[in-house]
Amino acid sequence: MEFRPLRESDLTSAPAWTAGHELRPDLWRGEHTRAVALETDEIVAVGIMWTSRVHGDRYWVDVVVHPAHRRRGIGTAAVRHLTGLRAAPLPLMTRAYVDDPALAFADALGARTIQVVPPAESTTTARAALRADPAAIAVDAVDRTVIEAANARIYEWTHASWSPVGPAFADALNEDLWDEIDTEASSVVGDATGRVLALALVYLDGEIADVEFDGHVSDPHFLPVLARLQPTGRWFRLVEIPV
Repeated sequence: MEFRPLRESDLTSAPAWTAGHELRPDLWRGEHTRAVALETDEIVAVGIMWTSRVHGDRYWVDVVVHPAHRRRGIGTAAVRHLTGLRAAPLPLMTRAYVDDPALAFADALGARTIQVVPPAESTTTARAALRADPAAIAVDAVDRTVIEAANARIYEWTHASWSPVGPAFADALNEDLWDEIDTEASSVVGDATGRVLALALVYLDGEIADVEFDGHVSDPHFLPVLARLQPTGRWFRLVEIPV
């Protein structure tokens, strides 16, 4: 099987079976961002690989094969080809809901779980299960640099044991923060010196009757609070694929 670089022209007429996969041309952000295609009479497989601007400790990988050409080893060949294009000797990783075929494919490649996201869908009315605290105020009442620094510190320590951040991660992490969050609903608790003790950011995404939390089973403060809200939804795994 001979793979070729994925070109910008391929993206303008991407096949329908690639829907849900964010495709990019090869080397779209430098040597750590690769994209390839397998083509016969038409494109029958696409694979992309990239490093996170926040972490940089693993390559994210995403492979999709034309439904009529699956179970022929093409997906495995695409992963093997992308592995050979790595600019650094880093492992691969991917993520998906536990019932997603993409995760079954990763498991077949020997993937190991590095983090788990629990069911995290709830409603705003579930907040009645939590105790209100007058110390919690809206983040728009606090200097933005203080919130950004706290957001970076929290992100760094919650990922330290399984996916350490890179040296310049904070700028990438906070790049679009103020365009993405609801500054009135997001809250912060500080002490008398102004030091941030707790931070909860609410990201805007349509209606506000339903809420979906973002956290991991290893987060010591998040999981006990989430459990009290009796969330629903699907389990989600982040996995590392050996190379």
